Amino acid sequence: MITAIVGLIAVVWLLIELILQNQGEVTIVSIKGIMLGALYNSQELEDNEKEHIVQILFFVFSFNFIWITQN
Repeated sequence: MITAIVGLIAVVWLLIELILQNQGEVTIVSIKGIMLGALYNSQELEDNEKEHIVQILFFVFSFNFIWITQN
C-alpha cells in the first residue's frame, strides 16, 4: 500500500515538472466524495493548436494537468 502511494506521488511530481516545463498549467482541487481514477482528453483549438488535459483523482483530491501543443 505504501509503495503504491509513493509511486503515485512520484508520477504526479513528474507530471507537474513536465507540464510546467512546457508552459502548462497544474491545478490541485479538493472534491466532495471519494474517487479513484484517471482521465485523458484532447481537444482541437483554433490556430492549429491542441489542448491536452490529464486528470488524476485520488480519494478527495483532483490533480489536473493542462498543456497546449502545435499540430
